[in-house]
Order: sequence, then C-alpha cells, then structure tokens
Amino acid sequence: MGLKSMLFTSPDPDQQLEDCLVSDPAHIGEGINGIGEHVRRIQIALNELDDAGLEVDGRFGEDTGDAVEDYKNARNIFAPGETTANRIVGKGTIKILDDELNVLEKSTPLPTSFVSPTEAGLPHAHQQCPTSPRVTVPGPDGRAQHLGSPINPIGNAMKINIYGEGETDYIGFADFATEPQFANGRPMTSTLVNGCASDICVRSSPLSAVTLNEIRRIAQSALVGGCRFTYGSNQETFTTPRADILSLGTVIQQHRIANPTAPNNPQKDFEVWVVDMF
Repeated sequence: MGLKSMLFTSPDPDQQLEDCLVSDPAHIGEGINGIGEHVRRIQIALNELDDAGLEVDGRFGEDTGDAVEDYKNARNIFAPGETTANRIVGKGTIKILDDELNVLEKSTPLPTSFVSPTEAGLPHAHQQCPTSPRVTVPGPDGRAQHLGSPINPIGNAMKINIYGEGETDYIGFADFATEPQFANGRPMTSTLVNGCASDICVRSSPLSAVTLNEIRRIAQSALVGGCRFTYGSNQETFTTPRADILSLGTVIQQHRIANPTAPNNPQKDFEVWVVDMF
C-alpha cells in the first residue's frame, strides 16, 4: 500500500523510501544509498520520534548510524539471528518509522511544540481576537482561528505574520504584506530593516519569489539568535515546491493536522513546516 506519513510522502512520495519498504537491495545505511533527500527525511523522523539531535544534512554518517541503531534496539527491531540491532534502515525499520510518524502527525502536539494543533491556539483571551472583515476565514465563533499557527516563538525580536489576519496577534505577531497588490491594508515588509525578525510565519498563502526574498532579508542572523519560519497550508494551497522551503534552512518539525471542517478529506488536512533559518 506504500508509505503513509506526511514526512515520507508530502508533497511528493520519496521513491527511495518507497523502494526501501519493499526491496532488500534498496535498504539505506552508511555507504549504502546513504546520501540524499531520503536520508534527510529519515534524520527528521529520528529527531521527532527519538529526539536524536541529528544534523539534518542528508548524509548517512556515523551519527545517523548510531541513531538508527538506538532506535532499533529500543524497539527490538532485529534481523533474523541477531540479538542487537544493525545500523541499516531496511523494510521493517522504514515501516515502523512510517507507522510511528503517522500516529505522531495525527496526534496533538505538546504545548512545548511550535504550532497549534487546534483552532483554539494557546490559552488566551480569545474573545479579543479579530473578526470580519479583517478575518476572511474565521472559526466557528466568527473570530480568527489558530490552527497551525506558531506557538512558543523565539521572540527576541519582531514577530511577523505575512498576509496574516490577526490570528497571531495574541502571541505578539504583527501582520505584514510583501506585495502591494495583496496588502489589503497591511503594512509592507519593505518598510522593515534587514534582520529585524526572530519569527516569521506564512499561513494559507503561496510562497512567491518576492515573499521568499523578503523572508530571507528580514530574518534575524544566527549570530544574534536566529529566526524561525513557520509555513502552514492545506494541500489545495500547498503548491510551492518543497525546495523553496528547504532553501530557507533546516526543517525541525513537520505536522499534518486534520481540518475539523473536513475530517475525512486529506486534501484539506493542514500541513505545517517549521524551519530554523540559516
């Protein structure tokens, strides 16, 4: 049936991982199919499932081998005749990784996570959140809803919500636009100085070349604390090539959150990517 988790399949399935699921020669390890996007996704999986602390560089080196070995030993994933795990991701390992990721992506992230798993967001005075006409897609109470919006930002500089509708006001973000034809009264990021933002988010809006360039320009340098970028949308909006998001930095979290208004329509599931920018 193939892999199911968002990390391994979205926006497009990774053929190397799909092959690993069904073919022994396609297993992945140190020096064995050990460089590429498929390795990057495995590294993110190990970081999310086991807090492995790996650098997500797409290279299956010693540290990744250690993390695979630890992951397999903790779950008794042994080859026939073995009493300790090897350092290879094969058919059984990739299936268990995928199954655990699928459960994690459909579960409620902890409050210490980086995105809100519900329309409610963090506890706050929601009755003060904005309504129409500022909000074009409100929640059931007519106010801005917070599904997939940032929580626990870095917060040591400006927090910018590009094309926001007030859904992150309560956590200190300010709405801006990057292109005047879509501003609708929002101030322009062009008025901001370089490196002013510790947190940037875009929600349910395509990532144009102009927007990507502005994100890079206003992101705070790693020398003074860095910048975290959060992008969320459903599949109908998620048309930007993943390479554009990856070009901004290292993906530290990916989530798929069921849309409460369409729980049985995966195309409307909300996908969220959290990136520590370079």
